[in-house]
Amino acid sequence: MRLSILAAIALLPAVFACVVEHDHDHSGQSGPTPTPTSTSTGVQPLTVVVDTNQTMNAKGGQGVGLFVQYDAGGHWHVWWTCDTALSGLSCDFAIAITGTSIANATTSFDSSETGDALATSTPGELDVTSHTTTGVDAIDFDATPGADMKVDLSVSGLRGGEFFFFVQNGQIDGNFPSSKLTDPLIFEPSTP
Repeated sequence: MRLSILAAIALLPAVFACVVEHDHDHSGQSGPTPTPTSTSTGVQPLTVVVDTNQTMNAKGGQGVGLFVQYDAGGHWHVWWTCDTALSGLSCDFAIAITGTSIANATTSFDSSETGDALATSTPGELDVTSHTTTGVDAIDFDATPGADMKVDLSVSGLRGGEFFFFVQNGQIDGNFPSSKLTDPLIFEPSTP
């Protein structure tokens, strides 16, 4: 599949790097089980814990991914990259974020790219479309501290949990095999 993921990620404060590949697999998986609700896609979304105040780094153009971070007090940072420098192709992201009392949404889109937009259809939902190449695009917003956020993602018409990245228990994707991550995915902060 052309959307291979090769993102160099450094965790702070632990400061180590790893390479994330499309078919990354982690052994010793333990974590939450799927929630009992279903979505319009018919997928039972998995709830994962995102470590509060942890960050990730990835270089634009080097891999496809949507990165979810949470800071104490209800501050979310969601950002994404494409693999254009490797594949020569762009990525069209369609992201729907739903949760409790979403407010203060601001975007940071690469100014050299066009087709990026943010829509807020309800106080509890953000819809982002983004045409991404070698830049890093992002949205920051506030929500009820400690409240879950559901993220529904499509990348150039493709769906799959392998596009999501987050820190759980100090590890990228909480040591989940990418095949076990759902799309959509529900993110639960480790602390409010």
